[in-house]
Amino acid sequence: MQHKRKLIGVALGSGGMRGLAHIGILQVLEESDIPIDFVSGASVGAFMGAAYAAEMDLYALGAFAARLSRRDVLDPPNPFRSGVFSGKKFLKLCAIVTENRTFQETCVPFWCSAVDLETSLTCYLHEGSLAEAVRASIAIPGLLRPYSIGGRTYVDGGTVEAIPVDILRENGANIVIGVDLSIPAPYAPRKSTPYSVAFRSVDIMRAAIDRLKPPGADVLIRPDVSFMGRLVPHDAAKCIAIGRAAAAKALPAIRRLLAQHA
Repeated sequence: MQHKRKLIGVALGSGGMRGLAHIGILQVLEESDIPIDFVSGASVGAFMGAAYAAEMDLYALGAFAARLSRRDVLDPPNPFRSGVFSGKKFLKLCAIVTENRTFQETCVPFWCSAVDLETSLTCYLHEGSLAEAVRASIAIPGLLRPYSIGGRTYVDGGTVEAIPVDILRENGANIVIGVDLSIPAPYAPRKSTPYSVAFRSVDIMRAAIDRLKPPGADVLIRPDVSFMGRLVPHDAAKCIAIGRAAAAKALPAIRRLLAQHA
C-alpha cells in the first residue's frame, strides 16, 4: 500500500536585513528536493516568503538583494510621524518581488503575520495584495509607520510571534521547518545607536516570549547572522551564504523526518 508523503511547511522568522539568509535557506531546500507545501512569514520573513510564493527565482532574488542600498529601502526620515520612515519605498519593493500578485495567485499557500494595533492580536493575512500584506507585517514599531488594510491598522508581525509556526500546523503541515534569525545573549552591537538599542530591546523581548512559548518547529534553522545590521542591506552575499550553510547542516534532520513519515 502506497502512503502519501507528509506535508511540509516553512516558517520564516523576523529579523530585518538579516532575513537575506532566508534566500540561501530556500535555495538549499529547493536544490535538495525538499518539498515546500506551505509558507508563512513574519516581517522580513513575510517579504521573503511572499517572493517565494510569487515564484520569484531565488537566485535572481539574491542578485537583486545584493544591489540594494539604504536609499532603495528607506525613505527620507521624518521622526515626527507614527514612524521614522514612511515605508513607501518598501511597499514598492514588495510589489516588484511579488509581481503585484494576490494571495490567490501564489504557487503555494502563504500566510503573512501582522499584529492588529487596536486589539494587540496576531492576524494571519491570507487574501488580497501580497505587497500590502507584507508592508503591514514589516511595520517595525516606531521605525516604519503602521499600515492599514480593510480598516484595520497593523504593525510588525514579529512583535508577538517571531516565527509563525502554528498557522502552518493548523492548515495541514505535518512537518514544520522554522528559521530563527534572533541573536542570543550576550551580544553587543558594533555601534550604540537609537536603532541598535531599539532592535536589541526587541531581541530581548522576543527571547523572553520564546522561553514562555517556544517556536515549536520540528527543525529549527538558526543561521549566525550576528554580523548583519537590521536596517542597512550590506554583505548580502555573505548573509545568503550563511543561510545556505545553516540549511545544509539541517538537511539530515529534515530527511530523517521525511523518512519517518514516508
